[in-house]
Amino acid sequence: MTFERSYIFLDTSVYVQESYRFSGTSLGKLAGMSSDDELRLIVPEIIQKEVTYKLRETAEEHAAKIQTALDSNIIGLIGEKDKKMAGLDFQIDQEMLVARIVETWERFCTRCNAEAIPLASVNLQGVVASYFDAKPPFGKGRKRNEFPDAFAVASMVSFAENNPRRPIYVVSRDNGMLEAFRNDSRFRCHKELSEVLDEYNRHTEALSPAAHALMEKNVDWITEVIGDELHANPSLYASEYRDGRVSVQDISVDVYEMNLVEIGLDRAVFDVGLDYRVYAEVIDMVRVGYDDYDWDVIPRNFDGRMTVYVEVRANSDFSELNEIASIEF
Repeated sequence: MTFERSYIFLDTSVYVQESYRFSGTSLGKLAGMSSDDELRLIVPEIIQKEVTYKLRETAEEHAAKIQTALDSNIIGLIGEKDKKMAGLDFQIDQEMLVARIVETWERFCTRCNAEAIPLASVNLQGVVASYFDAKPPFGKGRKRNEFPDAFAVASMVSFAENNPRRPIYVVSRDNGMLEAFRNDSRFRCHKELSEVLDEYNRHTEALSPAAHALMEKNVDWITEVIGDELHANPSLYASEYRDGRVSVQDISVDVYEMNLVEIGLDRAVFDVGLDYRVYAEVIDMVRVGYDDYDWDVIPRNFDGRMTVYVEVRANSDFSELNEIASIEF
């Protein structure tokens, strides 16, 4: 399946499974994709509150354990001076510690540019009907208590109705939650966030050869554009002559490497290493007598190496990278 710009909803169980590592491998990757609008994170209000509650609960538990360890008899065996040297002579502010930990969740949502879904958008009658009909995420026995999940499902169904242009990934370790979305073609269900990220990685890896081929095909044009830029902006290589005193006569540019440094659904960025030589005439002060100076035109060569960044963009249906969008020095 071709990966495309999509939305993604993570059940609370996913954040718990990831141990709330909002800058970790998976959630950190998602944050970058979401802020770039490649895989936009959706956070229903009920999930925002549930994650906050569970994260606070976990933080309070660990803060209490830290203070208990600091107050333990084994720590009391060492003197006050040794405690101070070991950084143990304090009482932690448990409420402040918990608040700072909860803020990591809020900052993650901000970093993702996450889209919130208020509870006011939920079809309450639909939730109640699902409860009495024992439809997913409800069931029998203990599953009758799945109201938070039911509100999350209803939020996502409402969001899908109002945003029909993109598919929505649903990630949950709860079978009842997944079952509620299973037969709706607007949703793509997974148990692991890593499965979604793997789809993305396989798609971008497939684009990589096309990006390299496009760069190699256009290397002459790229060197010409770079040469024109060097001609127009001597400050890139002759910083001591910034006031128009450089008259460029000729330029040669040779690309010696092109490295793919970033790739997404519709763009790739290469760093291009190049050698350049500029043949120019410069106006500079020269000695014309024992203590007299005057301006004169002097031939000079400027040569060296530099790296520029070339951005490649995809065609309209994102099936291949086929257009060089910009060159940045």
